[in-house]
Amino acid sequence: MYRILIVDDERIEREGIQQLIQEHHLELETLLAANGEIALEILQKHKIDILITDIKMPFMDGLELSEKVSSLGLDIEMIIFSAYHEFEYARRALRTNISNYLLKPVHIPEFLSVVSEAIQACEDKAAEKMRNEQLVEGYNRGLLYEKEKMLLDSLNGVKINTEAWMSPELLEYVQHKHWLHMILVDCRRKFFDIHNDEFIRLLHDNLSYAFDYVNLSEHQSMLFIKHPRPIPKETLRMLGDQIIRATAGSLELNVGLVIGRAVNQPAQLYDAYTEMEQMLEFKFFMDEYTLLFADEPFEQAGFDEIELNPILDKVYQCLEYNDFTGAKYSIELLFTYLRTKGQFSSLYTKFICSEIMKKVVTREKNRETAEMNHYLEQIHKTVSLQDLKDHMFAILSLMESVSGASPKKAANLKLIRTITDVIDKEYDQDLSLEGIAERVYLTPSYLSYLFKKETGQSLIRYITQVRMDKAVELLNTTNMKIVDIYKKLGYRSSTYFIQTFRNYHGVTPAKFREGSP
Repeated sequence: MYRILIVDDERIEREGIQQLIQEHHLELETLLAANGEIALEILQKHKIDILITDIKMPFMDGLELSEKVSSLGLDIEMIIFSAYHEFEYARRALRTNISNYLLKPVHIPEFLSVVSEAIQACEDKAAEKMRNEQLVEGYNRGLLYEKEKMLLDSLNGVKINTEAWMSPELLEYVQHKHWLHMILVDCRRKFFDIHNDEFIRLLHDNLSYAFDYVNLSEHQSMLFIKHPRPIPKETLRMLGDQIIRATAGSLELNVGLVIGRAVNQPAQLYDAYTEMEQMLEFKFFMDEYTLLFADEPFEQAGFDEIELNPILDKVYQCLEYNDFTGAKYSIELLFTYLRTKGQFSSLYTKFICSEIMKKVVTREKNRETAEMNHYLEQIHKTVSLQDLKDHMFAILSLMESVSGASPKKAANLKLIRTITDVIDKEYDQDLSLEGIAERVYLTPSYLSYLFKKETGQSLIRYITQVRMDKAVELLNTTNMKIVDIYKKLGYRSSTYFIQTFRNYHGVTPAKFREGSP
């Protein structure tokens, strides 16, 4: 509803106009003023769309009021009304910023026509404003998409055609106008497909630095902190701690961060990203959620060899003679020692246990020990000393069960075929690396490595490919709504599905369907 201000020093006149508006059900909120000075105060405090003012008034007349409105830059439809003998005066006013005029006494059809024209003018301006806002919003969305695509291509080692980036916002990436620090945000559970926008808002609330952001998967996202100079490491450390604390506090989400080295060219992003991915492997030895720097070498913690060696020697001796009962008893002694001393962090404890398991795997080099390797990789996921001990005992039990058995003959390709069959048939389910790994009795990290080694692409990428191919089939052969298609493909968010489809095919699902034969 638009707001109209009626200005006249005669109460009967201004209230009469107000009554006409009400009687003819014009959708206008009315405000009244007795002279130009009062009207000016109202105009400065409230948004007014239409102004009807008498010409002759004390303190400040209508023409002076119209000049004040112009000087304030207010976009208002102004109508003057006056007696017949003031007609020439009123007509001269039309040469300024007055939209229309009315003669006293007010003729109702003429009044309704003039006010309707003013309302239409307001609607035209509102429509034009909306069109301009939509154009700006569309441009910004397109720019954001192109920037995200450029950053994703850079992370994947795709060479950027700099001639394609014409906007200043994109040229700054290829003309070295700032330095970028990448921060990889890693989450164990699926999160970014549903809560990506919430996480972005959290970053805006907590970061004072300019940054760009791209989502990599349901489990990972990447920040690009922009700065004229490389940011000191201690500042980055505080920044990372702040992100971890804010995410845990506001979103009840525990995340791990890897901070990459500073780069100032898109071509450097691929190598920096590779370093960060490699650094994630060190989570095998570390607490579940932590902060790592890609350019810091991982330093293994030391321990008291004099106290630990006798216990470890007993474990190794039992394993050498296939005495699994004795090995379990010795490991029980080891954990009792660790619990009693209380001087080892989970990092040191996991390191000790991983060394034991490495020796377990080494002694079984003539056997198929894939399952044991997978258990070994799971050590870093334990969350307590008891959990870690149970995990160690499970590995020893597996060793005991396969001791003396013939090597497994199942080829990797058969395993990969089993996995792809699962994905091809169950693409509409909530597929995840962890869930598939559990079904084929592998750890997520080993499954990811094996799948990429045998197929040349990541498991997550293959799942996306199957879903995107099926999305194309549904768009081409059915009339299903997009809101139904994304659910049928196993996605939990239509926004995430549309973003993934656009990144994969270059257009949104709606645009793709419009262009399909």
